[in-house]
Amino acid sequence: MSYPSCNHRMADGSFCGSPALRGQRFCYFHNPQQPSQRQLAKNRRRANTLRLQFPPLQTWQDLQIALWEVMNALTDDRMDPARASALLFGLQQVSLHLQNGCPIPPIIPCGPQLPSFGNCGKPSL
Repeated sequence: MSYPSCNHRMADGSFCGSPALRGQRFCYFHNPQQPSQRQLAKNRRRANTLRLQFPPLQTWQDLQIALWEVMNALTDDRMDPARASALLFGLQQVSLHLQNGCPIPPIIPCGPQLPSFGNCGKPSL
């Protein structure tokens, strides 16, 4: 049985050899009309300028609101899972501070030397 093969030329000069899509010159993988996963992700990142508005994370209620915002954006497909993972890790760190009764360190502008809050809220330079 004869079938048309994909006309995509590989880096070594050989042709792909997979069956071409019906009525087209390329297979599913090499079809130029088929957007790649990389292109879809790039478009999603470009269109995704979602900025979450968190309250200052000082209480458990503030943490719950922030967690809800992240989960809501993730389930609505408004946020990349990798970005959500990083935000959830940050929220987990805040929850550990709240659980231990340590105050949340204030946001300090970047400078040559930042204080460290290793001893539950007492800055040491």
